[in-house]
Amino acid sequence: MSGQSIPEQLRKSLQRHVEEADLHEDEELTQLMGKLSDLSAKVAAAKAKALAKRKITR
Repeated sequence: MSGQSIPEQLRKSLQRHVEEADLHEDEELTQLMGKLSDLSAKVAAAKAKALAKRKITR
């Protein structure tokens, strides 16, 4: 596993497709990329919170 969250993996994959001209950047893709970035940040925060909680209980 890469260590990245699924939303982050998907966002990076979509970005690669845009760079390779498989996809064209439009408003819908821009909105999707923003939502994936937001979701990725939420996943990272939840992961950090869970890890912090685990350290406290040990």
